[in-house]
Amino acid sequence: MAEEVVSNLTDIINALSPQVVERLGTLVPIFKAVGVVALVYLLYVLVMGIFTFRRMKRMKYIENKVNEIDRKLDKLLKIKRKK
Repeated sequence: MAEEVVSNLTDIINALSPQVVERLGTLVPIFKAVGVVALVYLLYVLVMGIFTFRRMKRMKYIENKVNEIDRKLDKLLKIKRKK
């Protein structure tokens, strides 16, 4: 199966005119550069996603602590009002 595919690709490449092959040859470095840029961008998005997740987790922790302090202050204010 794989040998047939390679054989078919070789036949197609041999059938192309030299001008087409020459133009495709100049596009290969461009496609490589685009691939490298895409990989770098994917890595950047992954790292930023991890940092955002950690930041949101910390924000949730801080929010819970603020709510806890708020409840305690409300209790203290109620006690002072009664006196």
